[in-house]
Amino acid sequence: MKFFLVGWVCLGTVNVDYQCVRMASEVTHDTYESCNQYYQLFRADVADAGVDLKFTCVEAGLLEDVF
Repeated sequence: MKFFLVGWVCLGTVNVDYQCVRMASEVTHDTYESCNQYYQLFRADVADAGVDLKFTCVEAGLLEDVF
């Protein structure tokens, strides 16, 4: 199985120019745990930038259900 990180990235302040974009990672992971560790590192990198994000690791075969 392969896993991808999919979710939303939102920028701006609530009620003022707040825009969200649906995104998916290009990076594939062999396990859910590997995917989740990648997400935790990514989230830590952008935490101070004022970016709101919500991602989930999804098995590649289920991607058509997500999008």
